[in-house]
Amino acid sequence: MKRTILSLVLALLCVASQAQVNPKVEQLFKQFDELSERPRITKTGGKYNPTRLEYVAAVYYSPNMIQGVEQHLRDSLLQAQKERTQLQVATIRHTLDELQEEAAESYHYEYHKNGRDTIVYAMNLSSDTITSKKFQTGENHPFFLSDEYLNFDYRPYDSDGGFMGNLHYVVNLPLPDKSAPNKTLEALTADIQRLFKQNKIKSRKALWQHDKQYSDSAWVANSQEFIYRMNASGQSLEGVTNVEIFTVPLKQEQLALQLLHELDSIAYQFTEGNHEFMYRYVYGINFQEWGMLTCFPVDGSRYYSVSVEADKFGFHFVIAQTEGSEWAPRDWPSIKSFVNGKITYFKGMEPGRK
Repeated sequence: MKRTILSLVLALLCVASQAQVNPKVEQLFKQFDELSERPRITKTGGKYNPTRLEYVAAVYYSPNMIQGVEQHLRDSLLQAQKERTQLQVATIRHTLDELQEEAAESYHYEYHKNGRDTIVYAMNLSSDTITSKKFQTGENHPFFLSDEYLNFDYRPYDSDGGFMGNLHYVVNLPLPDKSAPNKTLEALTADIQRLFKQNKIKSRKALWQHDKQYSDSAWVANSQEFIYRMNASGQSLEGVTNVEIFTVPLKQEQLALQLLHELDSIAYQFTEGNHEFMYRYVYGINFQEWGMLTCFPVDGSRYYSVSVEADKFGFHFVIAQTEGSEWAPRDWPSIKSFVNGKITYFKGMEPGRK
């Protein structure tokens, strides 16, 4: 856990050092990290698209969020959670009130009734107001799109006194040097394979495949079979995904964490420079999340992803290369093939095996 938090702090510092991140926003997200609420930081860019950093942090409280414990303990835990969430909201509001003084454009709305609050902030923090755009939400609250903008939406969550909020900040990065050579997926794959080969970890190959007939029926009827879907083509859901999986045994957790850090570094370095395709990279990902890095051409016909997961069989790292639409089946680390709903498992990783 300490290593995960340290990695996130390092990621935040790395991000801030290479981009024009507003210092007040940078400090705000560091405070969120100190409050054990991990912000999600995503870098996107590629051909025909600006390179951007996106910060997202959520605040949430509900009297129903803690179950299965004795009443006195539940009350104590809920009170602590409520106070922590209220502190998060106060921290956000303090920073946003300061940012309003320097924003090129800003909007602030509040409504309070019987302890149920609705608070909305929207800001254009870019000095280039020529390319900025202003839109209206369905509730007639404005929001801005620009080289740097911020939104915070906080409101009641349920009738039991719950509330939730979402803080969203986006900033454009400097453009890559156009004279630098383009990065290739072939080189990225070779770098990842080399990393695991150096640590004497062999890969195993898998296949995820679904035709149009199965895809059209499974989209609704069998939606629970999949943990993730990417309709790269924007049309048919059919696709073929060739998969390469590297697994570190559970007893070698320190090695797995080391490889996660090194893989994350490879993925990050890959985003630096020019690309003939679009990409999405998530900073500081852990073994409970999907999608460290995703890449796809402008026409959306192919799709490439690097992801990780941990289960009872070990710590898993995967490269998935897709023609068409990618679907990641549940228990994918154990699955040798998933073809139109028919599943075969790797030996020793069948359901029920320990």
